Amino acid sequence: MYRISIKSLIFLMLLFSWLIGCAKEVVLPPVEPWPSKVVTSDGMGYFVYNLRIPGTKQAVKMREGGAITWIPLADIANIRFTGPVCDQYRPARIFLLRGGRLEGELFVDFIIEGTSDQGYWNIPMSKVEAVDIGSD
Repeated sequence: MYRISIKSLIFLMLLFSWLIGCAKEVVLPPVEPWPSKVVTSDGMGYFVYNLRIPGTKQAVKMREGGAITWIPLADIANIRFTGPVCDQYRPARIFLLRGGRLEGELFVDFIIEGTSDQGYWNIPMSKVEAVDIGSD
């Protein structure tokens, strides 16, 4: 039967912890980004990378009752329009990434832009029927 002293056991534990610290960490490959899907009122669908609003404020303006709310694009999963344009606003449902849903009138007098497989791409928001925002 083997007898191991406490000092030997502590030494072995220190040696193993040092060896574990020297092991290389496995680096996972980056997640492949997926494009945004934009469907126009004509029924055409586009896959668009780097979807954004020109300018510095990357948010959409929504009117609910009398209150105006700015919703950052980074928080939006998708937008579905439910009615026609009236006074630069259009009824819409916005589904948020965290699971919430907002209904109101979305300001649509601006363009959205990005990059498609053909190069630079843009469209007025008033001509869009639905937007599924991608991961890029």
